[in-house]
Parts: sequence; structure tokens; C-alpha cells
Amino acid sequence: MDRKAGPKLTDAQFFSELVDCTLPGLEEIPAAAARGDFVACRRLFAAHVRQSLQPDRFFAIPYEFPENQFTVAGESEEEAGERIKKHILISVGVPCQFEGKVDWFANPTYNGFKEWTWQVNRCPEWKLLAHLYHTTGDESYAETFAQLFDSWVMQAVAPEEDVSGGETLCWRTIECGIRMGANWPYTLFSFYRSSHFTDDRLVDWYKSVWEHGHRLRVNHTTCNWLIMEMNGLGQIGILYPQFRAAKEWLEFAVQVLAKELDLQVYPDHFHFELSTDYHYVVINNYMRLVRVAGAFAVPLPESFVRRIEQMLEVFVKLMRPDGCLPDLNDGCHDPVKTFIDEQIRYFPDNKVFAWVSHGRKGIGAPAYTSVALEYAGMMVMRSGWGEKDTWGFLDAGPFGTGHQHEDKLNLLIHAKGQYILTECGTYAYDGSEMRKYALSTRSHNTVRVDGMDQNRRAHYRWHEGDIAQKARMTYRIEEAFDYVSATYDEGYGVCDLHSSEAPAHMGASHSRSVFFLKKPGHGMEAFFLVIDRLQSEDENEYELLWHVDAGTVSVHGMDVTADFLHLLVSLKDRKRDGVDLICGQQKPEWQGWKPGPTGIQGDDAPLPTVQYMTHGSNLRVVTVLYPGEDCPITAVEASRDVEDTRVTLVLRDGFQLDYDESLGGCRTDGEQ
Repeated sequence: MDRKAGPKLTDAQFFSELVDCTLPGLEEIPAAAARGDFVACRRLFAAHVRQSLQPDRFFAIPYEFPENQFTVAGESEEEAGERIKKHILISVGVPCQFEGKVDWFANPTYNGFKEWTWQVNRCPEWKLLAHLYHTTGDESYAETFAQLFDSWVMQAVAPEEDVSGGETLCWRTIECGIRMGANWPYTLFSFYRSSHFTDDRLVDWYKSVWEHGHRLRVNHTTCNWLIMEMNGLGQIGILYPQFRAAKEWLEFAVQVLAKELDLQVYPDHFHFELSTDYHYVVINNYMRLVRVAGAFAVPLPESFVRRIEQMLEVFVKLMRPDGCLPDLNDGCHDPVKTFIDEQIRYFPDNKVFAWVSHGRKGIGAPAYTSVALEYAGMMVMRSGWGEKDTWGFLDAGPFGTGHQHEDKLNLLIHAKGQYILTECGTYAYDGSEMRKYALSTRSHNTVRVDGMDQNRRAHYRWHEGDIAQKARMTYRIEEAFDYVSATYDEGYGVCDLHSSEAPAHMGASHSRSVFFLKKPGHGMEAFFLVIDRLQSEDENEYELLWHVDAGTVSVHGMDVTADFLHLLVSLKDRKRDGVDLICGQQKPEWQGWKPGPTGIQGDDAPLPTVQYMTHGSNLRVVTVLYPGEDCPITAVEASRDVEDTRVTLVLRDGFQLDYDESLGGCRTDGEQ
């Protein structure tokens, strides 16, 4: 039953060259193939598959709901199944009604957002239909799957070997890895006994899987894509032993994955893309292979689970008081508990994981509070592990190897149960102004120079040895205070996100020191003291930005009051200094935005943004960020001299607190 469309493999190629006919039940295939009886070959092969698959082993693996925005918010699985039967498919939150066969090259988005086509080709609907069929036995789900599979395998023809991993709409290697390592295995084990999964469809399925394996073996890429690709290739090696190449594919995938733990993961256990989202993508793809290998008694290196446990612990270290992650780079701010619960069965002795899983109740809280990731360049400052405790985060790390934002020295604060100093976060990977804004310096709490953003993208290059290099960050963690300091001196420019040759202005630098006063005394609550040093040989305009997520924000002179945050600044010279409050601005440039709750293209929400402007060549700016409804501090007194280390805070009752950086920490009134 050879076809002009996919799968490209002919019956002669498949049965004569690629199938291991020494397996029981396949011994008669060579003779049948030699006489050209491929009907018999297909019958023999399908019978062998149905007898050799071990569904009890596979379904011992906990079901994982498919990823990506392919359902409607609040839609049940049953409702989604009925919608899919009508060939209404959703990708990146955008629905499309297909009449007759699904067009797997379609793109219904208003701006040609390529992720729609790429992600619909990950086939999450197939897995959902399979789960419904597995739990109900309703053949209508199998019938719909058969329609979708037939249309996909005929249209989505595997590319030639010289087509790189990132090319094509249906066969990017990331999609190949996701199909093989997440969605297709559950589909096979659910439907293989259905009358709709005919012998011909079963053989076409195996042909297509072989084509996936070959592409993943030959055209694999790098970074988090490589981990997904090797998970997919490894699962083919375990679940499809009928292929002659299966053993070699598995060995290759395991070898690569073992090596990449050292090449892609810092000694402090954060993935080198420095994104909270893709950090978990890597964790989960290792664990997907671990789960399948364990179910089928295939040994893997012990380092897989041990190293993944350390990577998962990074999420606890980063965790905000509300239990969620900070949205770092193209990251996520999901609950840490969700990720822990998905993997905790593999770490039964980890008391911290158990504490998180039980809602952060009882014993098991980490022995530390504040913590520094010295290689990733991230400092987490916290007063405790309670929901009302104060938490601060400073990004002092390298640019990362993918999904980067121009955000070095970005400061975030969560206090009083509120995420009060935030940022734009992540947005759809399109070419919109909102996407450009999300990646830019101006959507973060750091500094711009002469209207230009940080511009590491223009010249940053990753070298293999960088994984072993500590970030340029100094810090101290004490009982009364935390301190962290770092510098950005890698250039400012007008960033072109699609070019690595954008011009960079290398003449200015920004150094930021942050003191977190955990026990400030004088009846005060924990607060942050930020010292920014802005240095250049030329006169520049500096823009200090603070994104305040609050319902009410008001400006009083140069100071700002929000619902649960007070900003007081040392800038006083009205001729050189200014302050503005921006919210939901599009002209002359986007400022004051965050993604809306759906995370779908076009769903944007205003975000109040405080913009301080000042001029000079070398100057110092001191800012107090005081969480709470009431602030006892009324003024910040500090000279503009970059060499000066002294700061005075004036309290409401007239009392003055003197701080001096040069004394090795935050010294108050002569006392540590």
C-alpha cells in the first residue's frame, strides 16, 4: 500500500531494511517482502505489534495532560472532545473551524503567528482523544483520531535530511520531540486495539515514527530543544523495539542527555537559558524518559534523577511568598507546588518537597531563607517562609542562551501577600510591539541610557566553558540584612531582535547595590535600600524604572505612594531630575503594560510604571522601596557623588538613620 504522500517510506524499504525481523512473529516478513506480498507484511507486522505492546506497563505512568493552549478556559475534557470531533482545533488560544479534513499548514491568526501552526502539529488533541477513549471506550473518539491521523500523515511529509531542525511547519525537531516524547505514545497505547486503528494505519504510524526517529537522530539541535528531541528519540528506542535502529537510538539519546546535564546546567543547578519556564521544560523531559524507562525496566544513569532533584530544588529557592515562581526571561509564574507534585513520587525522602506539596504546612521548610545562585547570578532575599513575609529578587546574571530579556539588575519585590514590584513578564512569541516591549529593558525595573535599552543581544556569545564561571555578583547574607551588588557594562543600544549586528553604545555602565534591611529597628518593617551608580564619560539622560502592580499609585513631589509600596528617592534637583507615572502607553513607545490573564495574543493590561529621569555623567541615585500601607521614612538624603558611600534616612519623628556602604554592610547609628 505505497503512497505518493506521507509516510515517505515505501513498504519495501520499511519491511526489508528497517524492521528487525528476528523478533518473534516477524520471522515470515522477509520472505513475504521478497515476493512482494506487502499485504501479508502489514498483516504480520500489525499482529506482532498488538501482541507485543504492554499497556499495563505504560498506563502505570501517571497521565500528563497535554501542554499548550489547545482548550478553552473552563472547558472539560468531554467538551473539548466534542469540539474536536467537529474539527474545531485551538492552538495558542486561537480556535479554527476546519471543514472536512484539517489543514495542518493553516494559520488563522491575525498576524501570521507561526506558533499556531507549529503547536497544532504537536497533536495535543490526539492525546486528549486517546485519554477519553481509554477511560470510556467510546469509539467515536477513535474515529476522530483516525481522521486526524490520516490527514496529518498524508499532508505532513517528512523533509529531506538537509532540512535543518528549525525549518518546516510540521517537522521542526522540537515538534518531533514533543510528538514522540509526550503525545504520540499515549495515543498509540490507547487506540491500538480499536477497529479504527486498522492494520494499514498501524503500519503507517510505525513508518512515521521511524521517520521521526531518523530526523531526531540526524537533525537534532541545541539547548532545551535538544533535551526534548532526545527524550523523544529515547522513547522511540524503548517503545518501538521493532526498529533495527531502536537500540542505537536509545543509547545515543541517553549519552547526549547525560552529557548535556554538565553542558547546560550550572553548578548551582539552574538551566543555562535562565528561564523559569524552560528550566522546567528540561526537568520534565528528562523525567518523561525516566518514567517510561522505569515502566519498561530499562536502566538509565543514576545521575538523571539525582541531578533533576537538584534542579527542582532551584524552584523552592526562587519561590515567592505566594508559592509561585518569578517570571524570569521567557518564564512562568506558576505555583511551585504544581511542579513538585508532578515529580514528587521520585523523591520520597525529600522533606522540603513534601513541605511544598502539603501546602507549606508543618515541618520541612528549608533551613535557609535568603539564598544566592552564584553561577546563574541571582539573589533571593527573604524575611521568612510565611505568606506575608517579604521577598526580593535581583537578577545579576549572564544573558542566558535562549529566551533572553534585556533585564540585568532587575529587582522584584513580593510583600504583604502582594507582588508589588513586578515587570511585564512573558508574551506570545510574535513580532508585535507588546512582544518587543516584554523583551526590552524598559519593561523591567532597571535603567535605560539616552532612551536606549541594554543591548547584550548584539554581541553576546556563549562559550562552553562559561557554564563553570560564576556571575559577577558580590553578596552577603546576614541575620539583620542581605546585600547584593553587580554591574551592567555590556552596552546600550536600539535593539533589533532579529539581528545580532545591532549597534551597541559601550560608553555607559550601571552598578546597583541592594540592601535588604530585615531588622531595621525603630519600629520599621523590612525594606529595601537601592543604590544605583550611573557612570559615563559623556553627559547622558538616565531613566530609572519601577513597575508597581497596584490599584492606586500617586506621585508626591519626587516620591511615589502605591497600595503596598512607597518609593522615596534622593533625586531633588528639579532642573535635572523628574518623575512621571506611565500606564498603558503606546506612543512614542510602549510603556506600562503586562499580559492579561489569558496569556493570549492581544490580551494586554495596563501596569503603572514609575519613570525617574536624571542627567549627568557620573552620579549616584539612592531609592528606598518600603513595603506596607504606612511608611515612617519621609526623606532620603544622599549626594550625587558616585564615590560617596553614605546615606541618611529621615524618619517621621525627625530621627535620622545613617548607613555607610563602606563599612562592609549596612551599619546603622554606629551599630551593625
